[in-house]
Amino acid sequence: MGPLMPLRTRITLLLSIALILMICGLIGLGFVRSRLAESQLADIAIAGQQSLWESLVADQAEDLMDLANRFSFRVSNAPAADAQSLETLIDSSADLIGEGVTVQLLDFDGDIIASNIPTFRTRPIFGPEALARIQAEGVAVGGLRQETPERYVIAGSAVALRRDGPPVVVVMMIDALRVLGDLSNRLGEPSYLVSLRGRMVEGTDPDLYARAAPSLPHRTADAQILDVGDRLYFAAGVPVPDLMGPPAGQLVTLRDATDSLSASRQLERTGVIAISIASLILIIALYVFLRRAFVPLETAIGTLSALSKGDLNELPTIAGSGEIRRIGEALLVFRSNALRLVEQEERIARQRRRQERVIKRQLERLAGTLDPEGQSAIQADLRAIISDPDGAPSADPVPAAGPAARPNEELAMLTEVLQRMSHRISAQHQRLTELIAELQAAIITRARLAGLEQELEIARELQLSFLPKPLPPHPEFTVDGFMETAKEVGGDFFDYFMIDDRHLGVVVADVSGKGVAAALFMAITRTLIKATAMMAVSPAQTLKEVNDFLATDNDQMMFVTLFHGVIDLETLEMRYANAGHNPPLLVDQASGEVVELPSARDPALAVVEGIDFTELSARLKPGTRLFMFTDGVTEAFNPGEEAFGDARLQRVVREAGVPGTDLNQVVRDAVLAFENGAERADDLTCVTVHIHEAP
Repeated sequence: MGPLMPLRTRITLLLSIALILMICGLIGLGFVRSRLAESQLADIAIAGQQSLWESLVADQAEDLMDLANRFSFRVSNAPAADAQSLETLIDSSADLIGEGVTVQLLDFDGDIIASNIPTFRTRPIFGPEALARIQAEGVAVGGLRQETPERYVIAGSAVALRRDGPPVVVVMMIDALRVLGDLSNRLGEPSYLVSLRGRMVEGTDPDLYARAAPSLPHRTADAQILDVGDRLYFAAGVPVPDLMGPPAGQLVTLRDATDSLSASRQLERTGVIAISIASLILIIALYVFLRRAFVPLETAIGTLSALSKGDLNELPTIAGSGEIRRIGEALLVFRSNALRLVEQEERIARQRRRQERVIKRQLERLAGTLDPEGQSAIQADLRAIISDPDGAPSADPVPAAGPAARPNEELAMLTEVLQRMSHRISAQHQRLTELIAELQAAIITRARLAGLEQELEIARELQLSFLPKPLPPHPEFTVDGFMETAKEVGGDFFDYFMIDDRHLGVVVADVSGKGVAAALFMAITRTLIKATAMMAVSPAQTLKEVNDFLATDNDQMMFVTLFHGVIDLETLEMRYANAGHNPPLLVDQASGEVVELPSARDPALAVVEGIDFTELSARLKPGTRLFMFTDGVTEAFNPGEEAFGDARLQRVVREAGVPGTDLNQVVRDAVLAFENGAERADDLTCVTVHIHEAP
């Protein structure tokens, strides 16, 4: 642990931190107050901007609705309401419509009848919602509208009623840039309409907007300050509604606030610099004062440190005044008492060493009655008390510092040695008694273990007896299999049997878990499968009946993955069902192609009752091998924790496609070579059905 920081430095540092925190708090409060004031001003500016915009839009929309209303009288009195007649009427009403006004005539179905602008003869400005409102409420609609992604307009409407035909909706609109210009003139600052996607659509100074690039929320009112070159701009944005109510975009204004904001920021920077300089001067002055005041105290501390280490030659210096002077006087008294104490303890130590030698000899005689381990422990304790094992006086004098500690420690250790010796004698007798009892228990346990091993061997032989006996030679097929358990008793099993003269049944399964419980569950499953398969109409029905039986009262929550197939030896069609087991492999001996049988991904047996299993079929050809296995093949691991895997298995099967090759033995040898001595974690089971080629 490094040296501690001097007290004066710690006091200075603590006061400095407190002062800095107080200054930071004041600066932070000032900053928050300034930002609150700016926020209030921003709210006022936003409210004024929004109110003025709404007023300008309302005035312009009212003018357009009045214009549409006057034009609707002409439409109502027009001799005809076809497109050509109405376009002629629009062209002849230039005195009423005026320049820059777009006219669009619609019916309530949204179809455009006529317009004075060609582009507006195919794109209605009012959608079905606005037309439905005009028709239902019988009121005119007016306001802001985003006509295209590149343009906003102010629109007003009226309805022209005709005696000889359906009503006509008259829509008058102008570019919203005209209203933006009025807003900019009144506010004295550029204004913009921004779409809900954040793109500036129209504005009075697009170049400034591009350089400022404000990032305001598009659906709420907000403001921000932007640095644009050497100028500061106050950007305020408010959402503007569509004439139907939902937001149509955002109104943004950029006000040059360089003069007011620069002065405010300069004042803040000046204040921070001034406070920082004053704080630094105060901290330096405080450190110098404490350094001078603490010099006598540091001298007294040095003297006390020397006395604590046993250096009684250090003479305390009495200096300073007040508490520091009283500390020096107390150190002088402490040194005198320490000198007298050392002299007294040296006399006691000489007498004590004589007593230690007598006690040591008596204890060594008593320790001779213990076992070798107890004797060694007692001798070590004695050497810790008396440094001279021969009984001669110690050549090393008692240290000058801390002499009182040694007698107390030696008495405590001597007491502990006596206690240990008493405990060791009684413990030695107790240990002998316990050893006899443990030996008796070990003999009983060994006898039980031998019986258990004999039972496991019987269970293993019983499990192996469950494996099917070789079938009589058959001209159409050859079937064989093998199983190696990971423990004395395993959970894998396989079976093959003739259901009748025409059908061969095959089964490969893997029970969850290992040991005796898995073997018993395996025996039950094998018996049920074979008994049911001999009477069932299909493999899927066999699995369903066996599953319902196993899932009932399955308190141990055991399950079994199982593949069951039935091969028609005349047609070579195999019908099969798979209950969560590894899909078998079909090996074409002629081409060497290895194909994995399709699987329906049905669950394992004994998981839940009432499951209908999927039955699939596959066509076997002469010369084909059907290779079935458990996950003990693909999940075998080598010492590097690498799994054997499906890809390696398919490669081994493909390379073993030579006629006459024992495919089961080839796979077993490949797995053993891959494991390379690693402990096997699962049972290893393989079954091969070889369909003979035609003679």
